[in-house]
Amino acid sequence: MLHTEPSFSVYADGEGLINIEKVDLKVKEGSDEFSFAKSLNEFESLDIVGKEDEDSGDVVDEYKMMLDKDPSNPLLLKNYAHLLQSNGDLVGAEEYYFRATQADPKDGESLMQYAKLVWELHHDQDRAMGYFEAAILAAPEDSYIHAAYASFMWEIDEDDNMNSETSPAEESLEVDEKCCDPLILRNHAQFLRQTRGDLAGAEEYYLRALQADPADSEVASQCAQLAWELHHDKDKASGFFGQALEADPNDSHVLAAYAKFLWEADDEDDHPEKL
Repeated sequence: MLHTEPSFSVYADGEGLINIEKVDLKVKEGSDEFSFAKSLNEFESLDIVGKEDEDSGDVVDEYKMMLDKDPSNPLLLKNYAHLLQSNGDLVGAEEYYFRATQADPKDGESLMQYAKLVWELHHDQDRAMGYFEAAILAAPEDSYIHAAYASFMWEIDEDDNMNSETSPAEESLEVDEKCCDPLILRNHAQFLRQTRGDLAGAEEYYLRALQADPADSEVASQCAQLAWELHHDKDKASGFFGQALEADPNDSHVLAAYAKFLWEADDEDDHPEKL
């Protein structure tokens, strides 16, 4: 049977305020029954009763303690970055959003927030573009990411239009040629292939990414697949697959792609009329 508890109003003074001193905070030992007295006692133990919102400095210290114990926790890193950003510490937020993307490369929100800060703080179009595209690939249904990406594209178009000495296409090409970050190049290649269907453009960026990091088995595999898909170059595809397997012989995705290539190549050798 449910037991009734008196309203807080019985503890109110003449002005309608709760007088904590009148509240019976005694709770029966071993009892799990809910009571206002028990609840107030628990709140008081959490320093909630009679206090304003927690000082943001205390919250920051709590996050630092938690991150000292678990420095690679992507959720902690992302939440701490968000706290720093809300406190106006954009440089600190950038650092922890970046760490969150390293801890969980498939978190679209962290990738998006990092991209926004890279653009806001450094105006680095290449890096921001790479992380925006990675965010879209990680969470293609997230409307907030698409909105942030659209806003970024609008801003860089505005910047390009304000440059009277160099056309937007020439400026974009000049920036792209200077980029040698394998992660940015790989993400852009993946974006071109999966989102825009631009296989030739994807091949260019995958090749550049592989040149920047020859030990990336995924990129080598993508180069092999595109060499076969676009050019039907069996020797070049075999070479790239060999490079991919040498980099990581246990990569199941590479092994599956290589098996598919061997099956298709053998099938065409057996049936040349399909060519």
